[in-house]
Amino acid sequence: MLKITAIGNLTNDVELRSHEDGKPYAILRIASDRRYRDREGNKLTDFISIKVRGALAERCAAFAYKGCKLAASGDFETICFAEDPTRQPGFLIKATEVEFLSPRKVEEAAGVAGENGAAEAAA
Repeated sequence: MLKITAIGNLTNDVELRSHEDGKPYAILRIASDRRYRDREGNKLTDFISIKVRGALAERCAAFAYKGCKLAASGDFETICFAEDPTRQPGFLIKATEVEFLSPRKVEEAAGVAGENGAAEAAA
């Protein structure tokens, strides 16, 4: 069994898609800086693709946003590009777990607090 975990910042907002059978999925892309620099002193950044499916994809679409920090764990999958054999193979993480490491956006937090306050007032 192979399990990989990656932590980084989301490079764009999550776009929820659907397979032919209607099941949702999303491809997340995160940027993660390396702990060391190259010989010229430049920061090195890796970009990692993550595929999430089903309810996890829907949760990511609801709570993740461009720039937020997240951790994703899952299986490692190598991707070959049959249409362009000169292109180097890549990989992605087929995530079974995603943890949001950034706080919610201000608008979302205010909406949740307002809903909780209304529920408490009704009680």
